[in-house]
Amino acid sequence: MYALHSDAMRLRKPGLRMKLELMLWVVTLVALAIAIASRKYRKYGLVVVGLAVMTIVAVVVLSKQDNIPPPDPPSVPTQQSRRVDFEQLHVDKLDKEDPEAKNRIAVSEVRFDQIRPYGDSQPGTIESVRARLYNDSARFTLTDYAYYLMVQDCVEKVCTTIYDQRGMASTMVPPTQARDVTIQIRARETGEAPLFKLLGTPKIILSPSGTRSYKAALVP
Repeated sequence: MYALHSDAMRLRKPGLRMKLELMLWVVTLVALAIAIASRKYRKYGLVVVGLAVMTIVAVVVLSKQDNIPPPDPPSVPTQQSRRVDFEQLHVDKLDKEDPEAKNRIAVSEVRFDQIRPYGDSQPGTIESVRARLYNDSARFTLTDYAYYLMVQDCVEKVCTTIYDQRGMASTMVPPTQARDVTIQIRARETGEAPLFKLLGTPKIILSPSGTRSYKAALVP
């Protein structure tokens, strides 16, 4: 058993395989010539040819097995954490129960004013934005609003947007009234460096992008 294993290991060397194949082909051709030329030794010549051909085939098979690359390791899908937006899930649920809620108050009837940034933990950072939200509708109470927030950094009269955020929040603003609201700047999930760093003067642009006015039975 050990001898067979040693022979197989030696056959895996390219130089030895080529020499062995060449020798076997020579033996095959000589045996075939003898079998054709002499009736007396034809039987033995054909037996030698058969054995040589079988040996050549075995050597070729072993060489092909050596050239087969190992199978790739199974790929493991990368798992990415996703932040679950519970506010959006809640809004989607209410939209199914009250499909007309998003049409009762037009976006043009809602506006922000007195927009002020807040942030004292680190210089040059903003933790939240406070504003006064006006509901100019004469009939319906604003129960939820969607917004688009942009933070610009103004240096030498040149303002560059360095952060933006979309979101939705709940409120309760009766017709033709206003309420103060606070929008938190989303922090990094890792809790390391802040999302942005102000080099100059901040300029906050806050605009409504959607409204909801749910029926009283759906509002907590």
